Amino acid sequence: MSQGRRHVQTYLGLTDYGRLQREAAARAATISKCAADCLREYFALRAELTTALEMPGEPGDPHHGTIIHSLLARSEERLVATVDHRSTQILRELRRVGSMLDRLVQLYLTHTPEVPPEIRDDAIASANRRYASYQRAVSDRVAEADRAEAGP
Repeated sequence: MSQGRRHVQTYLGLTDYGRLQREAAARAATISKCAADCLREYFALRAELTTALEMPGEPGDPHHGTIIHSLLARSEERLVATVDHRSTQILRELRRVGSMLDRLVQLYLTHTPEVPPEIRDDAIASANRRYASYQRAVSDRVAEADRAEAGP
């Protein structure tokens, strides 16, 4: 045996053997070389994962493994893209709601006469009472929706 290599023999199921053949073809390598390369990659990945999980350090300290760093960076990129897209949608919806509210206030002011000074105090008391009732109704509806979302 040359160069410290040892002969290894194993049996694979048809599915795994087919995967190994396809991987070897993709790498333009023999099945033996591909199996050895895949084992080497597997052991390197396992060692890197073990190091990442067991290595002491503070949150935010850099990790020196390339595989984990790459996976995390790609995951972070996808998360940022998702958050950016969703925040754009939410801001657009918020602008629409703001515009609707502005139109409602304009409509109200257009069609509601000013309260005469002699009944202004009663009108304010009535408005405060009705507004408090409205706030309770909104709070109840939001709580009901939260319970429905939480499920059983």
